[in-house]
Amino acid sequence: MFARTSTWTGSPEALQKWADHVTSQVAPMVRGLPGAAGAVFLIDRAGCAAMTLTLWDTEDAALMSDQHADASRASTVAASGVELAARGRYEIVTKF
Repeated sequence: MFARTSTWTGSPEALQKWADHVTSQVAPMVRGLPGAAGAVFLIDRAGCAAMTLTLWDTEDAALMSDQHADASRASTVAASGVELAARGRYEIVTKF
């Protein structure tokens, strides 16, 4: 299993727009992609940060979803005003 992360920063208003956008647009899109094994969207309102964590059944599924991830990140920035602070890609060693 593999994971991709996106870390976001922004004002409280931008983070609320981020939360609304990921709930209505991003989560349903990810859910429909082949090999998607789940997603978690986290927000730290006090720290003015948020994180997206998507899970993929295989490395190939994660790689195949890259185009969608890039487009989704761009639409998220445009819709909410948050900034993309970091991206990551991980192999999941254990999960329960």
